[in-house]
Amino acid sequence: MIISNIDKIYNDAFGLWISGLFSAIEGNNPGLAFDDQKDAFFEILRRWLAEGKVKFCKPSDPLGEVWHASAEEIISFLQAGWPPHVKDEHDIDLNNYFYDLPALLWVGPDGKISSS
Repeated sequence: MIISNIDKIYNDAFGLWISGLFSAIEGNNPGLAFDDQKDAFFEILRRWLAEGKVKFCKPSDPLGEVWHASAEEIISFLQAGWPPHVKDEHDIDLNNYFYDLPALLWVGPDGKISSS
């Protein structure tokens, strides 16, 4: 899958909740089908975790301690919780999914961690 404007997505979503990242993907890739947006969401997070651009809090401490797990383990956790029946960005179950996730932590170019 080709995802356009990945650096712009990062800049647009930096410091926002994870739902802001999901929206920034479509905003920077107009006309992207919802299923492709979902795939891009997990692929971008996988890349950024591997590159050290983002981190997550531990599931057992969703607003606290940094989760020191592999990118694959974190992505598997995120994918396992995705509500399978969701078909668009405005579904309340998708909103609930995002707010039930551990906090997304953004790592700036200076190494400083930011979150909302």
